[in-house]
Parts: sequence; structure tokens; C-alpha cells
Amino acid sequence: MRIAIVGLRKIGISLGLALREAVPQAQRVGHDPDPAQAREALRRGAVDRTDWNLPGACEGADLVLLALPLAEIERTLQAIAPVLAEGALVMDTAELKAPVMAWARQHLPPATPFVGGHPILQPDAGEEPAADLFRDALFCLTPSAQSPAWAVEAAAGLAQRLGARPFFMDPVEHDGWMAALEQLPALLGAALLTLWSAAPARRELPQAVGARFARITADLPDAPSARLAAVANRDALLYWLDRLLETLGQLRGALASAESATELEDLFQTATQTRSDWLKTRRESPLGPSIPLEGTRPLEALLGLHRLRPTRKR
Repeated sequence: MRIAIVGLRKIGISLGLALREAVPQAQRVGHDPDPAQAREALRRGAVDRTDWNLPGACEGADLVLLALPLAEIERTLQAIAPVLAEGALVMDTAELKAPVMAWARQHLPPATPFVGGHPILQPDAGEEPAADLFRDALFCLTPSAQSPAWAVEAAAGLAQRLGARPFFMDPVEHDGWMAALEQLPALLGAALLTLWSAAPARRELPQAVGARFARITADLPDAPSARLAAVANRDALLYWLDRLLETLGQLRGALASAESATELEDLFQTATQTRSDWLKTRRESPLGPSIPLEGTRPLEALLGLHRLRPTRKR
């Protein structure tokens, strides 16, 4: 079995490391446009070999994983479509799903199923690539209505092999939530950095930036992907941005009023309790698959055996 991993940054390298343990019989072929990233993935053992040629890395693969920023996905699908084996499964890991699903419909041949994917990592996941990066993550999957059953089950089986919990969602619903949970925090981080870049203290006291500011502004998306995601998800993002501005207005009003000290305290108390409840619920009420998974068919499909013989229920 051959697995192609396109994009060898944090997610791509972590996929390769996890698959080395989960599917040891598979050959992992990696590709990244940055030769240094490709060498790093090879050094870490995330891939068995790399190929500088994108179509060459994907040709003959049973499974193609696109661990790429949103802005790189469409042209990648266009480049690999002519060389994909019939029945090869293609997946991605981008934070938005509706535009990716549209590109897959437009560029991939009908015999090549595509299942959108988005791993939502645990809040305490590290910044470095790791084989256990996806452990207990929620792996959102967005198959199309035309996706064959074996491809859907294979995608869920892959998520489980990575240590994640597969969860099926409609792409538009997924993107609506990601506007609040991924894009809005990124906008806030970018706004804070823009504000800080104009402050004289940025040059006078660079050491004054502490852990809280660093956390809020860390891991921002690349500029082309951020722009593309904002435009593609404009309506949902504007909705949540308006809600944020309303809340900031309440905070400003409470701060400006000498009689509103209690209101300001209540806002912070509510926020602290909300975060505590969220973490508790996340630990105690894990989501499971939204459709049943039968027998060993996900693994068999993942190994490419669906092209050799019919799958059997046990």
C-alpha cells in the first residue's frame, strides 16, 4: 500500500509519524515544495522517501493526504488529477471545507473519491510535529453525497488509526462553526499584532511581550490562505465578527463607566466559567462517529483491498 503525503509541515509530518505506527506495512511518500521541509520529514522518519515532483509523489498512491494551507489546495488537485489511480482516496486537512469540496468536484475524475477532513486538535497539543498529535482530536469529515461507502468508511478508519474521533458534518455547517472557532481568533490575533506593530514600545521594550500575547497571536494562517478563507466564508465570519464587536462594546462601556465595576467583573467571571465548562464538557462528553462503522472494512479499504476483492461483513 502506498500513501502520499503532500505538505510536510507540522500536520503532514505528524500524519507520517502516526501512520508509521498505525499502518507499518504502508510505504509513505512525501512531497513539499520546500526542499528543507522534505529533508526534515525524511530525517524525522515521517516518510520513507520524498519526491520533488508533485505528480510523481502521488502516482500509484492508494491514499493521498493533502496537508496543505487552503491557498495551495486547488492548484494541487489540478496537478495530481491526471496521475491518480482509479479508486485512490484523496483527503485534505484544511480548516474550511465548502471551497475544498467544490474544487474536488471540479478537478478530480469521477472515479477518484474525495473526503474532506479537518483535525481539530486538543487545546494542549504541542507546537512540534508528533506521532500522537491527533490523539483524542476531533477529526471532522465531510464526504460528498457521491462518495462511495468504502471511501467514507476508509476516511473514518484513518481518523481512528491516528487516535482521533471521526465526526461527520455538512461542509457549510462545519465552516459556520470554524468562522467562530478558527477564523475569528486568527483575525483577533492579526489585529493585536497590527496594533502592537504601531506602538513605540515595540522597539523600546520587545521583552515586554509575555506568554498571553504570544499565545493569542501564535500559529496565524499564511496571508494568502487567510484572505481566501475570509472571502469564501465571508457571511459566517461577518456574523461572528459583529457579535465580537458587540461584546467588545459592552466591555468598553463597562470600563468607561465609574459605576460599572460590577458589570466588568461579571463579564470576566462569565468568561472564566464558560471556559471551565467547555473544558469539562470536552473531557467528559466526547463525540463519537455520527454513522456506524462495520467490521474491518475501513482498514481494508484503506489498504486498497477494495480494488482487489469485495469487502465482507463479519
